[in-house]
Amino acid sequence: MSIFTRNKPQSTASLAAEVAAAPRSVILTKGHGPATDRSQVAAAGVDLAKKFDKAGISLSKAGLDGIRAEAVSILDHSFSMRGGYRSGMVQTLMDRALAFALQIDGDGKIPVLPFDSILWPTVEVTLSNYTDIVNQQIYRPNHMGGTYLAPALRAVLDMAQTANSPLYVVIVTDDDPSDLAEVVALLKKLKRYPVFIKVLTLVPAPFWDEMDDINIPGLIDNLDAKRVVDPAGMSDLDFADVMVDEWRTWIAAATAAGILR
Repeated sequence: MSIFTRNKPQSTASLAAEVAAAPRSVILTKGHGPATDRSQVAAAGVDLAKKFDKAGISLSKAGLDGIRAEAVSILDHSFSMRGGYRSGMVQTLMDRALAFALQIDGDGKIPVLPFDSILWPTVEVTLSNYTDIVNQQIYRPNHMGGTYLAPALRAVLDMAQTANSPLYVVIVTDDDPSDLAEVVALLKKLKRYPVFIKVLTLVPAPFWDEMDDINIPGLIDNLDAKRVVDPAGMSDLDFADVMVDEWRTWIAAATAAGILR
């Protein structure tokens, strides 16, 4: 199949109609300390352990230490992202996302969903394979397409329908999606699920700013968009603070709405 072939999308009207469905509820678990033992992280790399420690500090400052969630990453693999892949910036983001995920996700794995004109096979990032994982399993320099995000969001929706804990979803992108109408409908639908979405944009992104500010009666805000121009230039703590920002307010709102209990 050509990499530019896409499955026929579900109609925007049918997706929008489903927004009114009752919210799905899961139990919010709060343990003690990080979800992953620090000794395991340190054994995988000193630099990763430093990032892990700073993520723990940021979570503690926000009163979120011990909170458990399933971490998921959606990674823009479109042609305009080629500079970020070549420079190692995407790998830097992956390392930091893993360090944060290990604080909250006990299975020690991040499913990464690369997308461009299609949704590529999921890559599982772990302590044992994270080094140079982007070049080895994700980056396909001769097969980078457009920015069609909806298939990845549908995959997240599938996860949310069966998950036993909240999902913390990180979207890394440098552009507005090409399939805007379908993406908007899916984002609205995901507001009724135990899903928190952190969007890290590498350039100014008006669409994501709008999605961050959107207010839909009866639906809670579950999306926070942040511009991250120079991930390598940020301190580990500053990056962790970006990841934590607005998560606590979502947890409170989702609990009040019955999405978390």
